[in-house]
Amino acid sequence: MMNYIWGFILIFSVIYSLFSGNIDKLEKAFSESSISAVTFVFNFCGIMAMWSGLMNIAEKTGLINKVSHVLMPLTKIIFPKQNNPQILSSIIMSFMSNILGAGNSSTVFALKTMEKLDKENKGTPIASDDMCTFAIVNMAFAPIFPVMIIQMRKTLGAIDPYSTLLPSLLTSILTIIISILACKYYERK
Repeated sequence: MMNYIWGFILIFSVIYSLFSGNIDKLEKAFSESSISAVTFVFNFCGIMAMWSGLMNIAEKTGLINKVSHVLMPLTKIIFPKQNNPQILSSIIMSFMSNILGAGNSSTVFALKTMEKLDKENKGTPIASDDMCTFAIVNMAFAPIFPVMIIQMRKTLGAIDPYSTLLPSLLTSILTIIISILACKYYERK
């Protein structure tokens, strides 16, 4: 559907610029926005690669396991039926990458976690309580330290790119609490 919308906008822009005599302005806008888009993406490639690499190093050095032992009591409250330490560590790793605002690298960890939960669920078409809770809580995460947002704001020239930290923290805490409460309420039904 989005392809049709963007296609319509593009075709309409070309037709309108032809009739209004502004084809040179349209060409200039296409050129400038293309250059801006590529520059913008390159700024994020570095930070995404860094966070993905740091999370992989943390996993291989055992840091994630150490953090997961510290966070295990809290994780066991959210996932009381889960007894597999590897799945719990994977859940924590996914949550940690979300907390740090690592962007797309957190998606990789979430998919790996969901695969492990699905394997434990024996691939049945009905999601387990742990799968539902993980998906909802994972989606509810707003980064506590929004690295990607800060980088975006710096790139775009914000005066205070860190001004989103407090609102982000409050939003994260509130959405996580509400999502956990909603999951626990529906688990009992």
